[in-house]
Amino acid sequence: MVVAANHHGRLKIIDRLREMVRLSTGLNSTRELDKQAMQRAIVCLERFGQRLRDMHADSVRAIGTNALRQAKNSRKFLKSAQAALGHPIEIISGIEEARLIYQGTTYAISRPNDRRMVVDIGGGSTEIIVGEGMQPLRMESLFMGCVSMSEQHFANGKVTRKNFDQAFMVAKQQLRPFVRAYKKIGWDLEIGTSGTIKAISEVVTSQLEGNNEISLDALLKLRDLLVAKELDLSSVKKERLPVFPGGLVILLAVFDSLNLNQMNFSDGALREGVLFDLLGRLRLEHEDVRADTVRGFERRYHVDFDQANRTELSACMLLNKVKKEWGLVHAEHEHQLRWAARLHEVGLDIAHSGYHRHGAYLLQNSDMPGFASSEQQILACLVGCHRRKIRSESFDILQGDDGELVKYLLVLLRLAILLNRDRMDSDFPVTAISAKKSEIEIKFDQGWIDQSPLTQIDLEQESDYLKAIDIKLSF
Repeated sequence: MVVAANHHGRLKIIDRLREMVRLSTGLNSTRELDKQAMQRAIVCLERFGQRLRDMHADSVRAIGTNALRQAKNSRKFLKSAQAALGHPIEIISGIEEARLIYQGTTYAISRPNDRRMVVDIGGGSTEIIVGEGMQPLRMESLFMGCVSMSEQHFANGKVTRKNFDQAFMVAKQQLRPFVRAYKKIGWDLEIGTSGTIKAISEVVTSQLEGNNEISLDALLKLRDLLVAKELDLSSVKKERLPVFPGGLVILLAVFDSLNLNQMNFSDGALREGVLFDLLGRLRLEHEDVRADTVRGFERRYHVDFDQANRTELSACMLLNKVKKEWGLVHAEHEHQLRWAARLHEVGLDIAHSGYHRHGAYLLQNSDMPGFASSEQQILACLVGCHRRKIRSESFDILQGDDGELVKYLLVLLRLAILLNRDRMDSDFPVTAISAKKSEIEIKFDQGWIDQSPLTQIDLEQESDYLKAIDIKLSF
């Protein structure tokens, strides 16, 4: 956990807390988290939650990475984890994790404009990013980490030259498909982040009298000392000792595959990246990266910008009338509605028939910088259900209480689309709206409704469609 204070739109980090839970060690052969691993995480989150309550934190963002991406029972775990922490927890994709790691280093190094390679070795995944300034140019999240590598090749902490070399070749195989692309881009400096590389850097300094800079020669010496059981690991935290061999193997494979000679360590990593990303969401320093992602989707899939503007405007006007009654008061609710309104026609670029389903698939499965998996699922649900019959099973993928609020957002989105079916600029025709838990009543100017017989038919049909989600529409 990283804690920071806002000073005139800039973040000043005031505290860091770290507990090594090793959640991925709890993944069994059927990719389910066992009770022991989940309990370790819950206990940790309870302590973090208490700290957050004591300091009256205004803005909190919590994310889950590789272990929760893999776990089939992640939804069950998240329910208890969120209760322990007292805040929502989002699962992010590997590519989004890489982007945030890169962003975290941008604020922590003295040469922010150089082209740099950033390497982060986590428990279950390894992220490698090459970027220039604030912009990542190539990102990969590899399915190997210090925990998984140690469990697979160094059972019970036993390290021999044979199993080390076997693990080394496995890591090189994972890296092989991406080596040429990275070398083609090129970079000026190499940066390692997170606990695994920090531990290796500290061992290099204490054992080989280095200066925190990791070199290829130093890694080879560490390997030989580790295999000979002559490596002093007293500087490594007790909980990291079992996974140290796996981390060393991966880093050595990265050096060898990418022809690296040295690497510096940076304190800025995933947590700092999440924190600075929060600045954008709060609009304290820079624009929310999600807004830029939405604009990119509009351009990529040739969205009709004028129609997107009309639909977004109508949806927001409807939202302002009912947000208190329907509990849609958080800024994120407005974001979700706005972005769904702008992207509801992205599927048209694939085919007109069933385009709402094409759009939902794109939004659920594409890499969308800035968006957590749960946020993509909400967008996909809204876009996939924005026309014709509403499939109730579309809401099954949503977490916790999201389902009910997303139903309300869907009503507003569908009405906004309905009111703009003529695809022409016109005055907003609604004069009044009243809403209850499962009801919405809309009043129009009498002259307008009399002159809009097709809209009357659409509204009557919409009233039938909304019964599928237990919403009564009257007008």
